[in-house]
Amino acid sequence: MTLLPLAILLLLHIAFVCASLPSLNGTGVATLDVSGSSSCSHTRSLWDIIWSCAATLFACTWTAIHPNIPGMDEGRFPVLSRRLGIMMMALIAPELIITWAIMQYLSARDAAMAFNDAFGAQLHQARSDHPDMEESTATLLGEISTSDRTNSPHPSAPHVARCDFREWTVTHGFFAWMGGIMLYLNDKPRATLTPEELKCFVLEGSVEMPIIVEADIEDRSKGDALSKGIAILQLAWFVLQLIARYVQNLPITLLEIDTLAVAALTSIAYGFWWKKPKDVGRPHAVYWKATASPPSKLFYKYVANILA
Repeated sequence: MTLLPLAILLLLHIAFVCASLPSLNGTGVATLDVSGSSSCSHTRSLWDIIWSCAATLFACTWTAIHPNIPGMDEGRFPVLSRRLGIMMMALIAPELIITWAIMQYLSARDAAMAFNDAFGAQLHQARSDHPDMEESTATLLGEISTSDRTNSPHPSAPHVARCDFREWTVTHGFFAWMGGIMLYLNDKPRATLTPEELKCFVLEGSVEMPIIVEADIEDRSKGDALSKGIAILQLAWFVLQLIARYVQNLPITLLEIDTLAVAALTSIAYGFWWKKPKDVGRPHAVYWKATASPPSKLFYKYVANILA
């Protein structure tokens, strides 16, 4: 059912190709060869136009879309269906995708600034007052095993985690808002945390600050230079073809103009999502401490209950 709207949209765009053909008025200039065979360099088949536009649209939308982290119990088919649905939205209403990308970028930037303001000043002041704090912190963290951190009775554990804070970037903000922080309660996943919830729980000492650097987040991302390069080359080649045809006063179909417009708008959204991790499969775990009371209400858990 997800592929049905894509097929309908492609069939509707085929009409743009035929509608954009100029009237020949008895001239012998061939602009489109539906049979698929080209006799000169100025002749293009219907399949050539559709294939070029479809390849450009797929390369731009598939590369530009940066979905959030799926749920722990979601299979591949729901994840793929959701991504295809976002791609359809990018083809039909790319302005909505741009708005969505801008909102996510602003939220990620605000989250990074909030964490840096809340913990960065404390870390800088603590290091100024205690120059040997980094060595003592590393020693203490080495003594506390990973299994004991969830139920550690050590009174200075929140302070140690807070002092080991690493400056957040926009990538950290994206990762937190896309469901990258999963709260575990009694060694079981409870719900993903919003950046505001994570900040409050860290300040209360209920969880430790997740120590994850930007390089670790980028390592989880599936977006590589090869996929980005292929999409950029495909778009550049498509634009060069249109420019060449315009300079030579050759006809350009409405399907190609529509493809260029969608690709340009998708590139704007791609720019705002440039620092967002792509296709991350699993979130980063934070563990609720046994000494703290369990959280009574979590945002994503509340939303999941409503949707259920």
